[in-house]
Amino acid sequence: MTLPVALAAGQPTDQTLSGTFCIPATWATGSHDVDVLVHGATYNRSYWDWPQDSPTYSYVSRTLEAGRATFAYDQLGSGQSSYPLSTTLTPEVEAYAMHQAVQWVRGQGYAQITAVGHSFGSITVIHEAATYNDVDRVVVTGLLHANGLNALVGTTEFYPAALDPEFIGTITDPGYLTTVPNSRGSLFYDSSTANPAVISYDEAHKDVVSATYFGLGLTEFEVPAGLNIAAGVTVPVLTISGQEDAITCGLTLDCTNSAQVASNEAAYYTGAPSLTTDTVPDTGHDINLHPSAPSSFATINNWIQSH
Repeated sequence: MTLPVALAAGQPTDQTLSGTFCIPATWATGSHDVDVLVHGATYNRSYWDWPQDSPTYSYVSRTLEAGRATFAYDQLGSGQSSYPLSTTLTPEVEAYAMHQAVQWVRGQGYAQITAVGHSFGSITVIHEAATYNDVDRVVVTGLLHANGLNALVGTTEFYPAALDPEFIGTITDPGYLTTVPNSRGSLFYDSSTANPAVISYDEAHKDVVSATYFGLGLTEFEVPAGLNIAAGVTVPVLTISGQEDAITCGLTLDCTNSAQVASNEAAYYTGAPSLTTDTVPDTGHDINLHPSAPSSFATINNWIQSH
């Protein structure tokens, strides 16, 4: 489906979000619930319903089995959604686009909405939840605070999409970025456990991200605890990340130390009524795309059901 959206309040709804809305064949007893799914930088909504070896890598399939609907959409500037001038895309704009999607979902009669983000999608989810207070719970994957040096190092693997063989002729705005060829394995995976076929497919189907959104998102992420926008989230929060995440673990945060991770994140989500943290062994940045994915999906599902 496509959903008309505006870049900001008061502006025309001349942009579109492209998404996939899935409804369980048989609803679970009780109110109708939905997960709104927001992908990370250089991905699109296929991250949530990965076409290989489903349902192992498909969050959508597992969630439908649990009795909840899903709405996975392409963020502005990716997938089949609109591509405005790259410099117009900021965390505020992406959060406002998500807000419009959430309001549309709420208008369809869904009583409970869980916002689930991955990596940069988690930045969008946090910003949206803290600004608009219109979701019932937040799941943050692939994003831990106070470890931005790793994330900064990772930016060296990005370059203009207009120079990439996969996007020559289709992406001409120099402000859109993608990953340099053959870098996704080291950026997003634990090579000792990930399926090489998944990494190869990922390389062949990568997407793009606005450099403006990317840079401002990193800046927002780096704001210290207490001042960080995450303090404005006022609903229950679950964070779940891979212990071998090369982007958020290692330099200042030992992701194998669950107590350290919990203490680190608690300083940021001070407005949340509850915070649950979890780290997944033998798993890199993309928790959906490792053999441990079914366990991660179960953790998220169990948490949603208990909150």
